[in-house]
Amino acid sequence: MIRITWRAWRNAAYLLLIVVAAVLIVLWWPDLVRIWREQALTFVGAVVVMVCGTLVQASNFLVFLDVKHSLRVQRFARIWALSALANYVAPLQPGIAMRVGWLTKQGISIAEGLLAMWRQLVISAWISLIGLSAGLYLTGDPRGRLPAILFALAWVVAFVLRKLWLKGLNRLTWPGWLVSRKVLLQRATTGITLRGILGVLVQYALGTVVLYWVYIRFGADIGIGQALILACLVYASSMVAVLPGNLGVTEAIYMLGGHGFGLSVAEAGALAVLLRVSNIASNGLLILCGAMPFRGPDEPRINAS
Repeated sequence: MIRITWRAWRNAAYLLLIVVAAVLIVLWWPDLVRIWREQALTFVGAVVVMVCGTLVQASNFLVFLDVKHSLRVQRFARIWALSALANYVAPLQPGIAMRVGWLTKQGISIAEGLLAMWRQLVISAWISLIGLSAGLYLTGDPRGRLPAILFALAWVVAFVLRKLWLKGLNRLTWPGWLVSRKVLLQRATTGITLRGILGVLVQYALGTVVLYWVYIRFGADIGIGQALILACLVYASSMVAVLPGNLGVTEAIYMLGGHGFGLSVAEAGALAVLLRVSNIASNGLLILCGAMPFRGPDEPRINAS
């Protein structure tokens, strides 16, 4: 009996997505080309906002990095952009390993890099809960009131559980294997500053702005609330990207949203491709702009502790 592994299913799904996407592009090519020509300004605007979003994400990471360092956002943003493109190579965000590996060369340990990444992901998930709640409320749809309340309650519960977790760790005396890791567990739930939280909020605001801009330019009947919901769904899905670059999942969110906001299937597909290409182009632009030596002759080296 042939045993089909999870990796085989994943690879098959990835290949199927590529084939389906290629077929649809061939069938709709004339319409897609016409739409993209009309949306040249939309593409430029999306790239500009996404560049700002990447800079904010890189800056947030450095805020959550709980060690002394002299890294500059402009330098690290290039590594962030490179790692974002590396995520297209394999599933489960291999770009994280690339960022952490680069940080080790700058004198920052793997543990510190992973802790910063963990803090950023946790805060992003926490913000997405309140973002979904606010988005559902802003839509004005009475059917969204109950889910909005539930997401808000989940946000409060997560906040309270963190407080209880820290108090429990302080009193922990057994089992021994857990006590020996108490410091690591405490650090995983601390090092979260107001500046870091505000940075993630700015990241979500930029994600909402770019989606609102693109959908409005395509003629979709969308409000800020709907754009915020889409942004939260995209960010949340990217945290557990099973396929490389979260391909297929992100496009499904964009296309289903576009179709629900009154766009045709061809328009929704063109919109999804435009957003994907904008993301790649924004990362490529940051890489090209940062194509210079990382450390000048008078620039101080990293000072990690």
